Amino acid sequence: MRDPTTNQVFRSRQRGFTLLELLVTLAVAGLLIAFAVPAMRTFIQNNRQDAEADSLISSLDFARSEAVKRDEDVEVCASTDGATCSNSTTWQTGWIVQTVSNPTVLRVKPALSGGNTLSGAFNSAGVTQVTFQGSGFVKAAAGSQVYHTTYFTLCDSRGATYARDIEVSAVGGVEASSTPGQNLNAKALTCP
Repeated sequence: MRDPTTNQVFRSRQRGFTLLELLVTLAVAGLLIAFAVPAMRTFIQNNRQDAEADSLISSLDFARSEAVKRDEDVEVCASTDGATCSNSTTWQTGWIVQTVSNPTVLRVKPALSGGNTLSGAFNSAGVTQVTFQGSGFVKAAAGSQVYHTTYFTLCDSRGATYARDIEVSAVGGVEASSTPGQNLNAKALTCP
């Protein structure tokens, strides 16, 4: 096409990307995805584990609060059906909060997701329930006159390095370690 005033040929400018520009863009996008996907997976696993630890802490705090409010024993126990205690030491199937004297379910937590495991230990034995008295203190296990701290360990597929520790003291206080892989005394956790 020619300009009528100068009689020069216009060169029409092509719009779009060259093959080289497209390849560079795809290479940069590939690198970004290669770094983002593993980070996103870790982010999701950390958030899942934090949410499940928070759910247990919330259930234990709720049970203690209800025990004091009702002035009666309230327990948190492992449950497979969301209606009754399962007398299991593995808590990943879920748990319930219920009154003890006339069992009434107050709260239900369904099974953990993502293949996570949750186990409790009391005096080196498995824990099937934690019972709070009307005073807010934790009731000693059957056959024991002394209460020791109950330790819950929450694990995922990454193992003990990323495990979470939740502890229930004799006076009913619930606390979680802020450091993954360690309990409140900075000792390493183990996963099943």
